[in-house]
Amino acid sequence: MQAWIDTAAGDLHNRGMAQMLVTQQQQMDELVERLAGEPMVGFDTEFHSERTYVPKLMLLQLAAGDDVWLVDPLAGVDLRPLIEAMCRPGLLLIGHALKNDLRILWLHFGLLPTLVFDTQIAAAFLGHGLQAGLGALLHQVLGVHQPKGEQMADWSQRPLPDRLQGYAAGDVAHLLRLHQVLTDELRARQRDGWVQEECRCLCQPSRYERDPESTWQRVAGNRKLDPREAGVLLALVAEREQIAQQEDLVPHFLLTDEVLQLLARHAPRNRKELEMDRRFQQRGVQRYLARWAQAIAVGLENPVKRVAARPPPPPEIETVAALMMLLVSDLATREGIAPSLLLKRDALIQALREQPQDTASFAELAGLHGWRAVLLADPLWRLSQGQLHITCQPGGSGGFSLVIA
Repeated sequence: MQAWIDTAAGDLHNRGMAQMLVTQQQQMDELVERLAGEPMVGFDTEFHSERTYVPKLMLLQLAAGDDVWLVDPLAGVDLRPLIEAMCRPGLLLIGHALKNDLRILWLHFGLLPTLVFDTQIAAAFLGHGLQAGLGALLHQVLGVHQPKGEQMADWSQRPLPDRLQGYAAGDVAHLLRLHQVLTDELRARQRDGWVQEECRCLCQPSRYERDPESTWQRVAGNRKLDPREAGVLLALVAEREQIAQQEDLVPHFLLTDEVLQLLARHAPRNRKELEMDRRFQQRGVQRYLARWAQAIAVGLENPVKRVAARPPPPPEIETVAALMMLLVSDLATREGIAPSLLLKRDALIQALREQPQDTASFAELAGLHGWRAVLLADPLWRLSQGQLHITCQPGGSGGFSLVIA
């Protein structure tokens, strides 16, 4: 391997790190062999996702020991053995904000690792906020300066400029050390199990699959449609997903949500009716007229039967929920955990509306499982039963503090 020298992140060189740009199959085979003996690997990707149905993988970065590899997916090498090595049981894959990177693995290869450690998730349990950036985290935890400004670079350039290689290598070079420092702190605060619980969810395929049955419900105005119109919208969204996947396009570029809603409301039944309305004189509509017409016909035959929306909760429940969220916020502050990791107000309101009879049923209705149940279920339930009291008193770093007793 050649020594890694990067003027933007010179500490890589100072730490004696080395890197290789992998563009040949022999290099790939050697990397796969090397990973077979590694217990943990730092991982990141660079991809373009602005115009394609499936994001285009442009670079894959790995780090193990004192080595960094930049794997070029555009060089014609077979990536599958490498992805299989990364996803072998027992190997810990370490990354920052891993969801999009893991989605790449699932969509391109149908594979996911069995163990991951997301440094962004870990940071949220240690007082760094819910969405700490990697650069800020490296600076706060390790004192490392990570250059900014290349996230939206053109990663399809070949040969890849040295400055982009340096930026990409810097994204993984410190991940193993960052993992160790964060893990030590998590263990000291007995939270390593909490982070493991959150990270396990990232290894579930259901997080990365697109489902038209739920996608159509994200189209603006869908709640105002009657059952027949909603059925048409559902069928149109499903058809849009199929065509977008076939053409490798972002679905919105094929047909906007606004046009989908117009089609659902007016439900033109055939090609002639589609052609008569000038609002549908768009390339995405005209090119697939027959398929849109067929989807509309299917939707009209399958109206959506939706459960009537529940009336708003009584004001008393809203007030009690607001009080209970004060306790959640106070616990988050005391524990140094991002508040939104703990409990959403809507989930709390839904649980209170069901009038639970004990701590266990309350926790289940509020979606409090695992570490969340341990931390929140008992104090929230006791507060709801009048067994805890919240008062405000002068003092504390902000001049006032909550007292819960």
